[in-house]
Amino acid sequence: MIELSHSFDANRFLAAIDRDELATLVPHLQLVHLESGQVLCEPGEMLAAVYLPVTTAISLQYVSSGGMTLEVAEIGSESVVCDDVIGGSGRMPCRAVACRDGFVYRLDRRVFAAAFDASPVIRHLVFVCVRLLMAQVSQITFCSRHHVLKHQLCRWFLLAYDRTRSIEIQVTHSMLAQMLGVRRETVTDAAGEIQKLGLIRQYRSSIELADLDGLEKMSCGCRAIVRDEMKRILSADSGVPAASRA
Repeated sequence: MIELSHSFDANRFLAAIDRDELATLVPHLQLVHLESGQVLCEPGEMLAAVYLPVTTAISLQYVSSGGMTLEVAEIGSESVVCDDVIGGSGRMPCRAVACRDGFVYRLDRRVFAAAFDASPVIRHLVFVCVRLLMAQVSQITFCSRHHVLKHQLCRWFLLAYDRTRSIEIQVTHSMLAQMLGVRRETVTDAAGEIQKLGLIRQYRSSIELADLDGLEKMSCGCRAIVRDEMKRILSADSGVPAASRA
């Protein structure tokens, strides 16, 4: 466990909370490191805590009775991972797993629940986060049903770039297969096609985005829809500052 030592502005949800209200949460916030692929919660379980991503993102994946998975959204530094945003019933409807190595703020769920009940601002911010989540869920679900895999891969790569502003994405073919709901071999074939076009370079546990413009042209367009809708929601709401880099 690492003691909190830097600005809360790294997470937009915390940055938007009134300083006096934030002061009541500070003693309970911890900065913790998550490893890529680390599972925070399985479907039907209760989240052990509330998570506010800083330098990682949390993948929300629906899991079928046969064990097939499909990512329907990612929650990054613009939002919060909590029951009120994702489930609302106390138990998670999906798996929550870290997309890449990085840090999150961890907050006791009871402390967050008390703050939610007491603060109209926090309740409003949670509502904004629900809208951000739904903007992803609707478009990504459509994308997974109607677009070919290599276009979905380009969409995933570009959305990862939007979050990290890094052309090196920490991800394996197995993780991509889990998130896109296909076999690993299918991902390997599709990624190989994209690499042959010079758009990416593949390494053992990461993928370098070699041609962002080329990836944008090959993408199905869902990336732009998700990105622009999330920017619109953030910009329209004075309570959650839109990131200048998004």
